[in-house]
Amino acid sequence: MDVGSKLKDLREDLKLSLKDVSIKTGISDSRLCRIEKGQECPALDLGKLADLYGEDKISLFIDAGYLTAADVANYEQIFKHASLLNDEEKSVIQKVVDLLNMKKGEFQ
Repeated sequence: MDVGSKLKDLREDLKLSLKDVSIKTGISDSRLCRIEKGQECPALDLGKLADLYGEDKISLFIDAGYLTAADVANYEQIFKHASLLNDEEKSVIQKVVDLLNMKKGEFQ
């Protein structure tokens, strides 16, 4: 199933009209129609739709061709269980990563 058809099925499962989705996401209903028909699929819109539909963004981005399974595998171990962290803990980890990169001269 292509990503457009999947998005249409998700919308219909939630009993949302194109107009409902347009109001909730700010994506025009004509653009939503083109996305569902597979005529376009901008990444920014895809993220908004994933949030609204409660769908996993990574799987949608893979379905749309923005990511490959290999792309995800490179980061999967690093982010394993990251969803269990609160915002403060994530911020501390990001600061440590930034510090390590600055020490290596790879981050400005």
